[in-house]
Amino acid sequence: MNPLPALVRGAFDTGARLRHARFFHPRGVRLSGRFHAEPEFEPLFGAGERATLARLSKGVGTPGGVPDVLGLAFRVLDRDEKPWDFALATTGQSAAVRLTLTLARGWDSARFGSLLPYRWGDSGPLWVLAEPDPGQPTSTSLTSLARYVHEHQVGFTVSVAGLGSGRRKVGHLLLRAADPGEHRTDFYDPVLNHPAEVALLPRQVQRLRESAYDGSRRGRGVEDRETGRVEVNPPR
Repeated sequence: MNPLPALVRGAFDTGARLRHARFFHPRGVRLSGRFHAEPEFEPLFGAGERATLARLSKGVGTPGGVPDVLGLAFRVLDRDEKPWDFALATTGQSAAVRLTLTLARGWDSARFGSLLPYRWGDSGPLWVLAEPDPGQPTSTSLTSLARYVHEHQVGFTVSVAGLGSGRRKVGHLLLRAADPGEHRTDFYDPVLNHPAEVALLPRQVQRLRESAYDGSRRGRGVEDRETGRVEVNPPR
């Protein structure tokens, strides 16, 4: 038996317990909205506007507007009304640097990627990318972001790109601050939640990634990933 998944799970469990929060992306702003897929991708997502939950966060949790690796996690209800989760971080955008996490200086200039690729159906490896619409805060402050989304919507163009191919637009994500009474979730798990014909690559790395997700949840005292419970930590 490979002991590595258990070691990864234990490390993330301990880290989350010490932080009293997620191991990575400990603080964030919760959002809700709609995702509208391009016709090419409607067979996976479904037609029209799809209900969406999301979270924008800082990876390390640096104070104020100090640069950080930023995160965009979102859940779309797919064509079968089942959750499809994405967890993106600020990465390099060209094929040569997509596997590299990058520091962002502001929400307006952040460029997000899936870090590791997917296979959608019989496609080759595809990276999921997201680019913000203009007008978002120019610093990485979560407080500034929280204030902004209470008055404005934030949008993202979602696309995919292969190893030797240009970007193809998948759809547009439009989000606003989640109302207190809306259903929200703290579980964005791209390894668990995706359509049957979608796979994350490489599978060995994804098993380790799932161990990390599981350890972080356990460290925060979260056992049931489907309860929809929400962290009480405010943005900072």
